[in-house]
Amino acid sequence: MSTDPILGEGYVAHRLELGEDEEGPLIATLLHRESADGTPGSVGADDEKPPILLMHGWSDYIFHRDLMEHLGQRGHDVWGLDLRKYGRSLLPGQTATAVDHLNRYDQEIGASLRIIGRERPPILLAHSTGGLIAALWAQRHPGTVRGLALNSPWLEMHLGPVSRSLAEAPVRLLADRLRERPILPVGSDHFARSTHRDYGGSYDYDLSLKPPGGHRLPASTLAAIIEGQSRLAAAGPLSIPVLVLHSARSRFGSRFSEEMRRADSVLDVKSLAVAAAGLGHQVRIEAVEGARHDVFLSDADARSRAVAFLDDWLESPALGAPTMTASAAEHGGSVPERPGKEEPDDRGSA
Repeated sequence: MSTDPILGEGYVAHRLELGEDEEGPLIATLLHRESADGTPGSVGADDEKPPILLMHGWSDYIFHRDLMEHLGQRGHDVWGLDLRKYGRSLLPGQTATAVDHLNRYDQEIGASLRIIGRERPPILLAHSTGGLIAALWAQRHPGTVRGLALNSPWLEMHLGPVSRSLAEAPVRLLADRLRERPILPVGSDHFARSTHRDYGGSYDYDLSLKPPGGHRLPASTLAAIIEGQSRLAAAGPLSIPVLVLHSARSRFGSRFSEEMRRADSVLDVKSLAVAAAGLGHQVRIEAVEGARHDVFLSDADARSRAVAFLDDWLESPALGAPTMTASAAEHGGSVPERPGKEEPDDRGSA
């Protein structure tokens, strides 16, 4: 455990050892907003309020210090998780973002929940692909989290279930052949152009950890995402409260346009919203006018609206009662065996 060099003073990083795969050792990084005197818990944390665990999207990492500070000042014990092969957890020689099944992430999520405390189920505040991973975790591990706050979650492909169904088999065949090799070229830099200081935006983040066009998307990762979307669509409804925040509109194109500064230039928000409505019976969906793909990296007015929606939802009485059982966070999800590889212990370690 040490002071996190990215978030700075007041934040510590816990290295989670996850065993190894064919590329070598695996780690994840759990971040925590510490109390001023170094005792357990966040400074100003209210025991009556649930902890919050932030989860990033694809080709991303945890850097939203302003948002974490805001939540901490409102009394939440605030945490963040860089998944294996992302951000702080990407080791030399590894393929950025590569995974063959989204259940692999059960290991670091379970380890994180045990560190936060089995008797203190958190809210998962998750962005984009992280939102899909969080929803799958909550669906398969009832009782381990108190609610989901999803920031433009990648719950469905562009144009909806039909396009996903058409893509699933050929992408899986390519993934079986290509594995961690990229399946698509580097994407557009439209989102970075609307957000990052170097491109005239208002925000600063490490472009080596969150590249303007994203990392090269491994074939295995795309196949895992599509398979995860199919599993979630076929699953039963979640029994916990869910908040879904997304932009009011999408804007796509090969060339950057000014409209992309106040729209989602990454995901189809219509397909996203339809999929979100099927997550459960306590789903609140808010289309944030003027928001970008990451609603918390929007212009000040849209960001304020997104934060206000989140603050209001966090006060919901339905979020008040802890539900985690003593053993719930110990159980990891099942994943297909890798040929010739021993599966890592799904319990993780800290």
